[in-house]
Amino acid sequence: MKRSSRYCLLGLLASSGLLVASCNGTVGGTSSGTGATSGPGTGGASGTGNGGTGATGTAGTGTGATGTAGTGGSVSPTGTAGTVGTGGTGPTCVGQCVCTPGVPATSQVPRMTRLQYDTVIKDLLGLTTLASASNGPPSSLLADDSNGPLTDIAWNGYLSAAEKIAGAVMANTTMKAKFISCDPTAAGTTGTTCLQNTIMTFGRKAFRRPVTTTEVTSLMRFNSLTPTHTGNDVAEAILYAFLASPSFIALPELGQTTEGTALKLTSYEAATRLSFLIWNSVPDATLSTEADNDRLQTSDQIRAQALRMLQDPKAAAIASTFHRSYANISNGTHWTNNTTHSIGGYTSATYTDAMAELDAFFADLVVGGGTFTNLFTSPNGFVTKNTASIYGVTSTATTPTKTALDATKRPGFLSRVGFLSTFAHDTTSSPILRGAFITQQVLAIPVGDPDPSFIGMQPNTTGATTYRDAITQLTAGSPCNSCHTTKVNPPGFVMERYNAVGAWQDTDPLGGPINSTADIILSTVPSVVKTLNNPSELMAAIAAQPNAQRHYAERFVSFAADRSPNPQDTCIVDTLSTNLATPSYTLATMMADYTHADSFRLRTLGN
Repeated sequence: MKRSSRYCLLGLLASSGLLVASCNGTVGGTSSGTGATSGPGTGGASGTGNGGTGATGTAGTGTGATGTAGTGGSVSPTGTAGTVGTGGTGPTCVGQCVCTPGVPATSQVPRMTRLQYDTVIKDLLGLTTLASASNGPPSSLLADDSNGPLTDIAWNGYLSAAEKIAGAVMANTTMKAKFISCDPTAAGTTGTTCLQNTIMTFGRKAFRRPVTTTEVTSLMRFNSLTPTHTGNDVAEAILYAFLASPSFIALPELGQTTEGTALKLTSYEAATRLSFLIWNSVPDATLSTEADNDRLQTSDQIRAQALRMLQDPKAAAIASTFHRSYANISNGTHWTNNTTHSIGGYTSATYTDAMAELDAFFADLVVGGGTFTNLFTSPNGFVTKNTASIYGVTSTATTPTKTALDATKRPGFLSRVGFLSTFAHDTTSSPILRGAFITQQVLAIPVGDPDPSFIGMQPNTTGATTYRDAITQLTAGSPCNSCHTTKVNPPGFVMERYNAVGAWQDTDPLGGPINSTADIILSTVPSVVKTLNNPSELMAAIAAQPNAQRHYAERFVSFAADRSPNPQDTCIVDTLSTNLATPSYTLATMMADYTHADSFRLRTLGN
């Protein structure tokens, strides 16, 4: 499209309010008010939304481990009565309990994440990189992920991405066919019908619902401008309008049908929630058909679709995004950000492949029917030529390739290079980092924050024959010993079988034999302490621990619901964690069972 024609059409797009009117103005330029979804945007591309006041949650009486506490209340983990909060009486879960719908994490209509944006653009249009954005992904033009009102900078990022994507798609025959499959330049009603059909067909996919008559009429205005424009120019403007619309950018849940004291998601909203949770993308044809026929209104209907979707290779999306959260991986890094090491031939390419291996490992478990036990004990690696030598195998693969590793030395994701090399220092392992992660993030045993004055202290290795001895000496005094001696160091010492880059070692770099035996606190309530001799024994013990199972379930519910753990999710967390103790219960089934909860298909009144 010529720039003069584009700006003419885009000017009409802005002045018509098309960019802000589709989704209650969620992507207007500014938003005011507290706690509620932004109101309709008015005017041009940066219209103003007005919010209402969010609902105030009630409180209740917590009872035992399964009670629900409200504002100011608490729940006792030991089964005694919890502190009474202010307000009414909260429900008590005894036996078969029904959970109340949870309060949304934010009252703002959520927007696609950058990862989801890229996945959607790829699935809808086949575009993965933009030459006009230095060959970066479409999301490289967007601001960082955030909640709440959209800033002018973030809004302009969406407009820029929409313009560049539309131009690239219309200039590429293959991608253009994914958007428009007829000839918009045909004379008379043929070209007009082509544009109308494109709006309804592509719009159904992009908006995750049928487009309205009003939306069709508004978009078709581009075809009747004076002076006239070519059919391809009009088609490009229509694609731009779709990609810049709040109904595309945001994931609105605005259904007003009540069920008890809650609001039900429409079938279209349920389909969207399912597809973005499991695939990070739009619904497929099957899920869209279920939504069109209003067959996503019951928990059983939703769960059935979730099970189907979790068997699809696209479920690698939820496997990766959730487990990156669970393993504290953010943008490809752990706590320490070790992308290179000066030993073992470890380079940035090794790091990239090691992180890709973790994604492949998690995806294989979820899509392939793996269990919670497999998460910690599976010997399946995904090896490349850059990681093979660390594992003691040979490979010429340039992409992670499934490889059976030594089950006694490589049980589960905690024995993979991606974890071990990032929870380490340049040339030495880190029993403290590895042990703290296992105790806090896997076993859910509180450790406490370290004394700031001791952070960064290095062990004195003079006279030491093992790094374990040096760490023991470093943390032996007060105030470190109270946590390190019993909670932090022991699991890290078991993991001393792996060096800084994750290679197996029987001899410490300081010259002494590796001692990987330690007394591990696996639980504090009830108290469980076991003497474990190697990583294989440690991983098997973790996999069997109820607190590890419950923490995993809680982390998943928190991830899927996009909110911090809270008493309102106690019932579904209890159900999932109990099921995880069954050896044959798969991770995919757990994820599907989460969608069976009422809180998945309901939202709170007033939000």
